[in-house]
Amino acid sequence: MLNEDKLLALGYDALVQVNEKKVMETAREWMDNKYEPRKLLNKLAEAMVEIGRKFDEKEYFLAQFILSSNIMENVTEMILEEAAGTEMVHEHKGTIIMGAVKNDIHDLGKKIAASMLRVEGFTVIDLGKDVPAERMVQTAAEHNADIIIASSMTTLSMTGLMEINELLQTSEQKKRAKLIVSGVSVTQEYADLVGADAYAKTAADAVLITKKLMMR
Repeated sequence: MLNEDKLLALGYDALVQVNEKKVMETAREWMDNKYEPRKLLNKLAEAMVEIGRKFDEKEYFLAQFILSSNIMENVTEMILEEAAGTEMVHEHKGTIIMGAVKNDIHDLGKKIAASMLRVEGFTVIDLGKDVPAERMVQTAAEHNADIIIASSMTTLSMTGLMEINELLQTSEQKKRAKLIVSGVSVTQEYADLVGADAYAKTAADAVLITKKLMMR
């Protein structure tokens, strides 16, 4: 039986190498050994950060980035199902609504952030891509959500971020969800212009900022 450190290293390397079979086998062995699920998921999240770096520096192609994102999503789902009934699953830190704004069909980074947030104990409702501002705000109200994370990867779709904040500001809900904006086309300056509560450059940033906003 491999110890925790060796399995963590195996899982990390397997995901960076985009080897789904090895990632799932490692996760299965981890759960069979009854190790802490969050430790492995956090290590896999680190691997996704490394994959993102490789993609940004053109060491990996888009196909590898997409496949690794799908692997992360699948292994997270498997581990959370296996951990059903444990303290990890019962822990609830808040409800997050996520979506790529209307006219934006890119959601890889968002999917990675969603997996990482679930690992941290958040309930994540991922609305997918090309999501109208009205639907994001309405869903947040229906679920009494704490935060909306909206992404825009193109300049043509960026106005959707402003629409979300305008709807939030005019909402009659007693509890207004905080807004985090992200995406390649988004900057801190644009986030300030939109009136967002925060700007996240990466999936890892989105997790850290979400945790900070929940402490306010």
